[in-house]
Amino acid sequence: MMTSTALTLASILLFWFFVSFFTRSTNYQKFATDTLFWSVVAGFLVARIMFVIALWEVYQQDWVSAFDIRDGGFNQQIGWFTGIMLLFIRSRAQRKLATTYLKSAVITGVVVFPLFVVNVWMNNQTAGKGIDVTNFEGEPETLNLEIGKPVIINFWASWCPPCRREMPILQDAQQQHRDMKFIFVNQSEAPAVARAFLSKQNIEIKNVYYDFSGRSAKELGAYGLPTTLFYNSEGKLINSHMGELSEASLQHYLQPFLEDNNET
Repeated sequence: MMTSTALTLASILLFWFFVSFFTRSTNYQKFATDTLFWSVVAGFLVARIMFVIALWEVYQQDWVSAFDIRDGGFNQQIGWFTGIMLLFIRSRAQRKLATTYLKSAVITGVVVFPLFVVNVWMNNQTAGKGIDVTNFEGEPETLNLEIGKPVIINFWASWCPPCRREMPILQDAQQQHRDMKFIFVNQSEAPAVARAFLSKQNIEIKNVYYDFSGRSAKELGAYGLPTTLFYNSEGKLINSHMGELSEASLQHYLQPFLEDNNET
């Protein structure tokens, strides 16, 4: 399973490679790659700025966090639009360059589209699928992901600094959103170690489970820590985030669930 951010980065890198390849024997390669570089920079900046503006109510409580892009908060649609428009404006007077960009984009699409299809298929395969974990009492338990309300699964470990930093944010979210089920699956640690960490940090969270072998994380496509998966009420994965969550980025991921609740 690849996150939307991973697919975006893969697309950009492939596009960059093809542009460099097709312009390798031309006198406009530097202009082509420089234009692409600044288009990517502009796209990322605008995507971040628009994300922060949309969630300014959260970011204004700690405005420095607006510069911390580790939370993965980007408005990808606006970012893509900005980058593509800049490429178009810079290449509109150079037909050969515009043709190179178009050809590179088509080939990139041909390569990336199967990855997208496979990713969607893998996400759908997890719908309604349970995961095997160990509960607080040390007994094996299978958690059903299709329970009629959103399920958020966080894979974490006490030795993981980003996991430790985001835990208070997830704790607050669990307390605020009673209509969603937050599940915390500790990875490959002794229960006593995990409990000691939670107690020392005064973290009070429910639904804490243990995955000693890391099998459940691998089955759901979580290959790094922390990873948070967002399932709708039908048990279908609609979003995933690998890395530290901020209050704003978590709110962004929960927004579709909140909108669904308002409509019902």
